[in-house]
Amino acid sequence: MSTTSIPVTIIAGFLGCGKTSLLNHLLANAKGRRLAALVNDFGALNIDSELIAAQNGNQISLANGCVCCSIGDDLTKALAEVMMQSTRPDHIVIEASGVADPARIAAFTQVDRDLRLDGIVTLVDATAHHLHADDPHLADNYHRQVTAAHFLLISKTDLVAEGTVQSLETTLQQAKPETPIAAIAHGQFDSDIILGLGVDAPHETPLSDAIRHDFRHWAGHMPAHVPRADVIAALATLAPNLLRAKGVLADDDGAYVLHYAGGQVTTSAFDGVPSGHFVLIGKPDLPNNEDLDALLKKQKECA
Repeated sequence: MSTTSIPVTIIAGFLGCGKTSLLNHLLANAKGRRLAALVNDFGALNIDSELIAAQNGNQISLANGCVCCSIGDDLTKALAEVMMQSTRPDHIVIEASGVADPARIAAFTQVDRDLRLDGIVTLVDATAHHLHADDPHLADNYHRQVTAAHFLLISKTDLVAEGTVQSLETTLQQAKPETPIAAIAHGQFDSDIILGLGVDAPHETPLSDAIRHDFRHWAGHMPAHVPRADVIAALATLAPNLLRAKGVLADDDGAYVLHYAGGQVTTSAFDGVPSGHFVLIGKPDLPNNEDLDALLKKQKECA
């Protein structure tokens, strides 16, 4: 292993498990490291505008020397752009999508000899583990994310009883006895541990062995002034086939980030200009795109 290669950490986990909260924490607690974070959505990062040194297209430079880059549709291109920067990062963190196989993402680190895999960190949602693990539509995807991990973090432990966390830890230990496990809340965990796993061997996976799933995906825009209560009510009509929703929206009370995961909706204030972008991911029985357009159009017309 080259001592000059740049370590890459992959943050994985199913939809809504708290990956972005952990990434926010790492960026805020880089401890002198110049981190390059590759993400799918800038909006969800909710970076305080005072911490942004500059924004140029698909890249945000932070005042602490870290940088966030949008993955877009091409991870290889995003990695290449990071490696071509005049000042290379000390560490690269990739936030995998909620339906991605992290082992396949890890294979990208073997393409460039200047990169090396430092570890895969998989978050397991304490509020929704059995919901995901026992669902025939989700189980294959979910178990691959857990199996790929070099470190498992049980997230959202503040939302469940202590016994639930202990039971889940036992389940994970039985599935992966050699993998360390820790519990977290609000994405808070020691960045030195997350960014210092030091995996010694490359993570190999057959690139032809892709996850097969038939999730339904919808993306659109919600105009300002639609009351968030109306948006939440519309999402409630999609349960239990809705798995994840995320939007950077605004109403008369201000800009906010909306998250739906595990059957629960949360909103938090957003310090920036809301894009209005809204993404839904669900099981095959989620209404088709035309019906979703009609549902959300109804909310728009009521604004």
